[in-house]
Amino acid sequence: MSFSAGGLLLALTQYLQFVLGYSPLKAGVAFIPLLLAAMVCNGIGVVIDKRFGARVAVGGGLALLAVGFGVLAMLSPGDGYPMLVTALVIMGMGSGTMGPAAYGTLLGALPPERAGVGSAVNDTVQQLGQALSVAVLGSVLSAAYSDNLPDAVTGPARESVGDALAVAAASGDAALAAAARNAFTEAVSTTAVAGVIGGAIAAVLAFVVLRPTPAARPTTEPETADDGDDGKGNGDPATTVPG
Repeated sequence: MSFSAGGLLLALTQYLQFVLGYSPLKAGVAFIPLLLAAMVCNGIGVVIDKRFGARVAVGGGLALLAVGFGVLAMLSPGDGYPMLVTALVIMGMGSGTMGPAAYGTLLGALPPERAGVGSAVNDTVQQLGQALSVAVLGSVLSAAYSDNLPDAVTGPARESVGDALAVAAASGDAALAAAARNAFTEAVSTTAVAGVIGGAIAAVLAFVVLRPTPAARPTTEPETADDGDDGKGNGDPATTVPG
């Protein structure tokens, strides 16, 4: 989940500011639907985990995450925020559904006195996944952006959409600005395919690796039949315990 989401969310921040023209504050607010969907689905994820187990909660959440990336992969230059917010909501639903079951499974695999170790491992895996995501998916984004630009575009404008817009603003070249925005949108769409693949593989892995936890059978201490004296001269009747 961390690998799929980390680099792509960084790309979406640039998409909101450079392509849609949002201010930094407005770009931050644009991610609120993702957070709200995750918060709502956290509770749903707990219910699914308790009723159907971690396999269904984690696998289903990752599958939803892949669907969200699939919507994002269909993003085109003319779609704007409505298509993006649809993808963000579905991604938030996925991460919210899988989160409680994933963390609970990780911590439940250790004895209580080692819960701190499990929490540290969880944080380390998330940080590692996000770092690799920025490196790998960031490289995919950069290469896809450059490939989608017209061959006539050269120099700094070919390196990043920010540089391209700066050059376009300085020279008054509206065609360059439009080409850069379109190329970056196509690059985000291409990068989202990596999220689809990562989410789908992780969902399958969750269904394969996570095993249903057998319900603990209640144990009853057998009552010892006592027909001896209770100290008052009365004998206790023998007690029969069903097996």
